[in-house]
This record gives sequence, C-alpha cells and structure tokens, in this order.
Amino acid sequence: MQSHTIKTALYSLLGLLLVSTAEASWTVEDRVNDELPGRIIDIRYDGQRVAGFIYGEGQAKTYLSVYDSKGQRLSNPGLNAEGQTHGSFPHHRGLFIGWNIIQSDLGSDDLWHMRGNARMVLAAISNMEATEHGVTLELDVHWFSSRHNNELQGLLIAERRSIRVSKTEDGRTQIDQESVMQAKRDLRLRGDLQHAGIHFRAAAEVETVRKQTRYLWSPKTLEPGRGRIVSDTLEWVNFRFPLHGTWHSVTQLNPPQNRSTELSWRDYGRFGFFFQDELAANESRTVRTRLLFDEMTTYGDDDDIRQRADMDYERMR
Repeated sequence: MQSHTIKTALYSLLGLLLVSTAEASWTVEDRVNDELPGRIIDIRYDGQRVAGFIYGEGQAKTYLSVYDSKGQRLSNPGLNAEGQTHGSFPHHRGLFIGWNIIQSDLGSDDLWHMRGNARMVLAAISNMEATEHGVTLELDVHWFSSRHNNELQGLLIAERRSIRVSKTEDGRTQIDQESVMQAKRDLRLRGDLQHAGIHFRAAAEVETVRKQTRYLWSPKTLEPGRGRIVSDTLEWVNFRFPLHGTWHSVTQLNPPQNRSTELSWRDYGRFGFFFQDELAANESRTVRTRLLFDEMTTYGDDDDIRQRADMDYERMR
C-alpha cells in the first residue's frame, strides 16, 4: 500500500513538472538541451517551442532564447552544438542582462563578455508553471566574480529572475522579465551603453542582411547618434529584420522605474537599455522589461508600428 502511494505521488509530481495537460496550450519542461551545451527550460505553445531558458554546463551566462511560430530560433545562441563560439559577438545571447564593469572589494569583473572565470549560474528553479494563459518561471541566478575569497566565494549578486511568456490578443509573443538583484557585497555597476544593461540579440544570420534592418524609438523627437540615444525619457525601441523567409518585429519596452538613460543598437540586431547603479551589501534593485515579437508578411509601415508600440507602452505602465 505504501509503495502504491509513493508511485502515485511520483506520477503526480512528474505531471506537475511537465505541465502538459490536455486543457493547457502551454507546456514547460526542464531538460537536456537538444541543440546546445547544457540544459534548457523548454517553453512551448501548442507543441511548438516559443522560448527556452539556457543554462548549465558549457554555458558561462544564463539567457532566454526566443523562437518563431515554426520553432526556428530568432535569437543568437553564441555557441554551436559542440560548444564552440558561433557568429560575431558571441557573448550577445538572446534576452540577457549584464555589466562589463562590476566593481567590488574583489576588483573589477566583466559580466557581459564573461571574461576570466566570471559566470552566471542557475542556482535553483523556485517555480516552473504552465497555465492556459502562459508560462511563468521563478529562477535564482548567482553572479560570480572571476576572483574568489573565503567569505562569499566570489558571489557578487543573488538574482531572482522572473520570466513570463504569453500571447497577446493579436497573437504576438510577449515576454516579461523582472530581475531582483541583491548585492552580496558593496557594488558599483558601471560600463557603457554598448556593453551593459538589458539587451536582446537577434540570430547571427541577421548580420548578412544588416542593410535591410530598421530601428524606431520613442520619443520620436529624440535624435540618435551612431546607434545611441541619451535621454531620461526613453520609452521603447523597435527592431525589424528579415529571417527564415519572413519579416520580424521586436519591440522592447523600457519601464520608467528602470531609470535607463541610454539606448543602444547595432544594425546586426543587438539592442537594449543601459543604466549605472551602486548597491550596498544586501541592498536590492528591481529591473523590468517587456518584449513583444511579431511576424509580418511585408516590411511593415512605420506609423502603424509606432502607434502599436505607443499603445503597448501605455498598457505596460
């Protein structure tokens, strides 16, 4: 009788982990990555992969990989299946966060390029849930210095990363990410807009069509200079690019609570918002972003895209 009870409990737990009931269109599963080194928290909608959280052995940083409606990757993995670097700037991977200068009592560390032994490690999966409305992840990510001491073993930041993947009423993929970063020692987050902040990198193949890509931003009146805008009123950035035989539109929204002061982009598909900060030991900062992914049969109209992005921003606030 006890054996039967244990088996029943195990089967119930397995069902919760896979979250793939007939009633839900969304599923989530933590498994060995079938494309890259390490593991993937595989997020699917009606059986098709929509996103995947990448981590584990062979991965120096954690990030979210994004896919189109046919399950083809939209974002840069930085590595191939053998773990060798792939494409230009392979440290740019999917939706990621980092700073190339994090100063502490251990010195200065680069958790953007992940130089030396600096790394981000998934310490725990606190929650992994799929419902009929989307998938929610609660992840504990530890940021380590390339240097170590006996007190905290090089731990710089203990981050609680919350990710929600869903669909909008008009069928776009929506990704909401919140990072609550607790400093484990006094920290200065520094760097520059090209090498720090919350960024997205499109697939490496986009570099071959970089002359066809296009950016829009808000407020519209802000004047860019060589792929950057400096302002304390930044609201959103939109990137359009051709890939896998269709046009794609990605809009990143910038909540005012982030206090971002600079927007950075490159025509090969890396863009995001940057801010600097200082945190005392045990102090926390919360950083949020929302990305919306759309597929289009044509290049699209600037005014239409701008109008929808303005509406998306107002709904987020």
